[in-house]
Amino acid sequence: MFTTIIVALITAVVGPIIVNWVKLKMEKKEEKTPVREALETSNLIEDQLDAIMEELDCDRIWLAQFHNGGHFYPTGKSIQKFSFFHEKTSPNTPNIQHTFQNIPVSLFPRVLAKIYKDTELAIDDVSTATDTYGLEHLTLQFGTKSICMLGLYSLDDHLIGVLGISFKEPHHLVRDEWSFVRQKTGVIGTLLSEYLYTNNKKK
Repeated sequence: MFTTIIVALITAVVGPIIVNWVKLKMEKKEEKTPVREALETSNLIEDQLDAIMEELDCDRIWLAQFHNGGHFYPTGKSIQKFSFFHEKTSPNTPNIQHTFQNIPVSLFPRVLAKIYKDTELAIDDVSTATDTYGLEHLTLQFGTKSICMLGLYSLDDHLIGVLGISFKEPHHLVRDEWSFVRQKTGVIGTLLSEYLYTNNKKK
């Protein structure tokens, strides 16, 4: 009888404690932290980049985002910059992400102005193009013969980044390839926009 009472008492006391402990663990596991949200968004973007690489068989694909970094003296006006936040390459193609960190937009005015105005640009062959928008030295330095860039836009239609795709050999994107890339660019822009705007509202 004594043993039965003790077991019942332990069950009555310890049982709820265990249930609450498990509940707290589950809630903590499901909690959205800034790091978790950043990783989830990054993984979704990586999936889109993988799909583009597989479809186009390109040699490099990168994603740059605009941000500010420092201020001009003496007015305090924000300095507009961009950095590569994602990059994927084919075998034997060097990564250049580390080279493009905190780059002032003033270093690439023509190419960024073109994307800002027309949303995208394509150079099928840098060596024969009539206008490379100031990219000829840069592309040759990294072994790029063909490149296309597309603007990434927020849900309220602000330019927030650029998607770049390059090839080691001349490449002309056909209509189906353009349709595919534009669709994926729209998805990536939406993912970035949702992440950036959701995090901004929480602050």
